[in-house]
Amino acid sequence: MSWMPPTHELLSPITGDDGSQIERLQLKPLYYAAQKDALARAGDDEDEQFFELAKLATGLSAKELDQLKRPDYVSIAQYVHEMSTRPVSYFLNDTQADPDEVPLLQPLEVAGRSLTSLTLEMPVLRATKAMKKLKTAKERAEFITAHCTGLMIPDLDHLTVPDWTQLQVRIDDFLNKPADFFRSATSK
Repeated sequence: MSWMPPTHELLSPITGDDGSQIERLQLKPLYYAAQKDALARAGDDEDEQFFELAKLATGLSAKELDQLKRPDYVSIAQYVHEMSTRPVSYFLNDTQADPDEVPLLQPLEVAGRSLTSLTLEMPVLRATKAMKKLKTAKERAEFITAHCTGLMIPDLDHLTVPDWTQLQVRIDDFLNKPADFFRSATSK
């Protein structure tokens, strides 16, 4: 069974664009591609970034979101912050034994299969050399993540942000830790 996002009971109901009364919000996971697009739309203004991400997390329009009372918005912003910064292990309360077998917050549909976890492989030197030739940090991260997961770069867009975050933590280990780090981790 996959993880389900929480429901937020509004302190003060709002009126939907269709005239209906909204009393609770079924929050949604943030996905990597949608988050990138929302942050690009918002620019550098942190308040605008949270507003764009809150629209994704709630499914509300800007007009609907503007009706929220501040405490409701703060709760949603807290959820957005957790979704944007925490790894999948935080949401699944998972202290897995194998850090290279990463459970996914939401199943990932790839080539007609539904994946519930990804197995990471350490990158070969040839891949890290190719990665360093790419122009932006985003391009480099996507290239090496695809290499280490066996996914195609477009498939990465369908990962939740916590999945992406969890993968980046382990890939950072692969790129920056010496061999002894991995020996000690597996010899327990």
